[in-house]
Amino acid sequence: MRAKIIVNPKAGRGKAEKALPVIRRLFASSEVESDIYVTEGPGDATNEARRAVQQGYDAVISAGGDGTANEVVNGIAGHDVTLGVIPCGSGNDLAISMEIPKSIDLACEVILRGNTQKRDLGRVIDRYFANSVGIGFDAAVAKTASQSFRSFPIRGIPLYVLALFSTLLQFKGCEAYVTIDDETVMNIHLLLIAVGIGRTYGGGIPIVPFAIPDDGLYDVCTVEAIGSLEVLSKLPKALKGKHISDPKTRLLRAKSVHIQLSTVMPLHMDGEVFEADSMEFSIIPGGLKVFHP
Repeated sequence: MRAKIIVNPKAGRGKAEKALPVIRRLFASSEVESDIYVTEGPGDATNEARRAVQQGYDAVISAGGDGTANEVVNGIAGHDVTLGVIPCGSGNDLAISMEIPKSIDLACEVILRGNTQKRDLGRVIDRYFANSVGIGFDAAVAKTASQSFRSFPIRGIPLYVLALFSTLLQFKGCEAYVTIDDETVMNIHLLLIAVGIGRTYGGGIPIVPFAIPDDGLYDVCTVEAIGSLEVLSKLPKALKGKHISDPKTRLLRAKSVHIQLSTVMPLHMDGEVFEADSMEFSIIPGGLKVFHP
């Protein structure tokens, strides 16, 4: 096997950079032929992943967070190349979905053993994603976490909760017209919509707790707008996946999802934040080959 390892040194506030000697040592002592590339800025991982495909690499390894993995996925999508993930970010939800250990050593071992499986691949706003997309309040929280609290020494759910409090008083909902598989139609005043292949986002929040990453379907969670105090009271339930029993929450499964918003809103896609007012989701069953324990 010939592998390109793409390292984002800024991921996890330097965790990936600190992991680099361990990654280098483990791969150098293996039978895998590997090269390491250290990214320099946004989009660099996608470009290097595309070059790796053109150069005939069998695997491309993302050593970083969900955003780095998302860039790599957008470089290899549509090609017979295996994705490996070494979790070095703040949330690492794709690694959670892939059942990759948190330990750098153990994550590398998963790749070096060479076991693979296929999982579904999503596409929206002309980008691919491997785990989840959140629209509305949760995306505004993700934007706050990634931009306003980038230098804070916390990660995962604690970072998400801090960003949530910061976002709470500023967020304004919007009207959302949602079409599921060209049949089910909803018109709601939106707090958030999550479209998931994996179960978690935000560093382990089980927003679509029944999602199966290789069933050819999205799991969709819609939550109607509620007051700030209600958000705070229901947050503990969401952290445990118990929000699904709330009357303002709805869970659906779908092959395709179309969302039309009354205004441009933030969306977070595998750790990357974008903005849009119209989204057409399609799914590619088994479209991504990954290393798996």
